[in-house]
Amino acid sequence: MGFFAEIARFRPRPDATPGRAVWVGFDQLSPRHPLLRGVPPAELPLVYVETGWKPARRPYHPQKLALLLSAQRHHALERAREGHPVGYFFSEQGYDGALAQARERWGFASIEALAPAEREVREPVARLPFLALRENTLFATDAAFYRRVFPRPGRRLLETFYRAARRRTGLLMDGDAPAGGTWNLDALNRKPWKGAPPVPARPRFAPDAVTEEVLALVRERYASGRFGDLAGFDWPVTAAEAERAAEHFFARLLPHFGPYEDAMHADEPALFHSRLSAPLNLGLLDPLDLCRRAEAGYRLGHAPLASAEGFVRQVLGWREFVRHVFEETPDYHERNALQAELPLPAWYWGAASGLRCLDLTVAQVKARAHSHHITRLMVLANVATLLGVDPRALNEWFWVAYADAYEWVVTPNVVGMGTFADGGLFATKPYVASGRYVHKMGASLCAGCRFDPRRSDGEGACPLNHLYWDFFARHHERFARNVRLAMPLRQLAKMPAEVLADHRAQAEAWRERARSAALS
Repeated sequence: MGFFAEIARFRPRPDATPGRAVWVGFDQLSPRHPLLRGVPPAELPLVYVETGWKPARRPYHPQKLALLLSAQRHHALERAREGHPVGYFFSEQGYDGALAQARERWGFASIEALAPAEREVREPVARLPFLALRENTLFATDAAFYRRVFPRPGRRLLETFYRAARRRTGLLMDGDAPAGGTWNLDALNRKPWKGAPPVPARPRFAPDAVTEEVLALVRERYASGRFGDLAGFDWPVTAAEAERAAEHFFARLLPHFGPYEDAMHADEPALFHSRLSAPLNLGLLDPLDLCRRAEAGYRLGHAPLASAEGFVRQVLGWREFVRHVFEETPDYHERNALQAELPLPAWYWGAASGLRCLDLTVAQVKARAHSHHITRLMVLANVATLLGVDPRALNEWFWVAYADAYEWVVTPNVVGMGTFADGGLFATKPYVASGRYVHKMGASLCAGCRFDPRRSDGEGACPLNHLYWDFFARHHERFARNVRLAMPLRQLAKMPAEVLADHRAQAEAWRERARSAALS
């Protein structure tokens, strides 16, 4: 039996519909949804909305759309089989219009929901008079906690938030002190990976009948002309599958996650990273549960503290922190402190740039809708920042290309961390790097490239080396007082005029190539 036929068996009956229903949003697919607790399933109808509005908003990667739709359909079927009446509603309207249609169709007096995490979904539905939005408790921290940590306007530092969150949850704490005596072990997590230890094979999730229907739908309606395709789709689409992926990470990958957290490799695009962010951002996994399991790995001697702490810092620290920063900054999408205006080159859509690190990473994202956070930051965002690409265009690209990208998480990562376009609201320096850094942390990304990352002059010099020094020359005045940039600025000051002039000329030539690629 196909999805449509089976879900129809559980439709609410308008003549016997209870007054209250719950709308389950696409990013709230928890098996322990908080609004479903304590009520007999038969007495609580659920509403799901599948709308053509979202795929029409931007050309999302087909695998991202398939993951979202399949996960939502599986969640609806699972709740229906538990006894909930389920109204699964199809509409071409936005979520506000679709919910109004669903309410009229099934006669609900009122609908409750957790507040959607995406602002562009939340703000329109918040105006519906029949919809009561409750606080979204699928995150590990709430707005009240964030305001206690940062009671006044000003700079926000991850470390301040992270320490407060550790104290509040007790994660990796020995009494009042951090486990091991140190809060942050990032300095230990910077080893390049050279083939050993081997990366264990990950579990694969073959599409079932529900997912196959979704893949056919996406292929027919949404895949044409988009970035990426559906080949090899095997994302976890249920809580049980996401749990299998989590079990594999904690058992096989966590021990080596920390030391190689910042490594990059051409043949292992995920290395020891969990790849759990996509199911986590859909609600299939619980962030605090994941952090407790990472801590247990350390406490039981299965993983080093640096690995457990690195994972906790990413989930309890970074993920929670950037969400709150985004929520308190209504104009975050529009920030452009460095006045970067270059259109996004077609290189990010798959056209060849000649930079192997960039072309390889884009190809990985195109194939999988994913790459880990260092290739996002130190290849994709780095190249764009050095060129002077408009951060708004880069942010939209990330939002389209990555399976785990939603506006609350992608925007501060790109506009703040990735491009410094927020002017340093929470990043103390721009995260830019030369070709030498890319080679140090991922030599295989440079292998076979016609440019030499170790050279800064001559025909075969890596363009990132030219762009790096040009970046600091262009923005010297802005960063003159930044103590974290004292070393490169001292090197810039000592650089012979003719050398700097060559860097700047070569950088401008690459910006012209990027402009041409944007127009092609």
